[in-house]
Amino acid sequence: MQAAGMDAASLANLREALGNSQPGHGSDEFDGLWREHVPVVDAFLAVSSQWRTASAGAGGMITPAGGVIAPNALVFIGLDYAAVRVGLDAEGIVVTPELWRDLRTIEAAAASALNEDD
Repeated sequence: MQAAGMDAASLANLREALGNSQPGHGSDEFDGLWREHVPVVDAFLAVSSQWRTASAGAGGMITPAGGVIAPNALVFIGLDYAAVRVGLDAEGIVVTPELWRDLRTIEAAAASALNEDD
């Protein structure tokens, strides 16, 4: 799976599409997502706000000479696994080794997409 253009709007669109693609919830497929990936995408969406982040840069400071140092940039390190576990448990999502591996694959692709310079 490849994360492309991940932002709040694209996550909301994916959530809506998945809500319509699960068994018993409307259509049988979402264009671009294979049925066997729906459980891990659901899991990721359930915890997609649980990122560990860091600040990189000098904070947009003004130097004594009057120059400006670049502002901070938010760097997405990875998901906070303790918070992810709580979130998945709260959603009733059973974490199998396969689901965990797939979730970490999505995490890596999402972090890469989120950290891209525009």
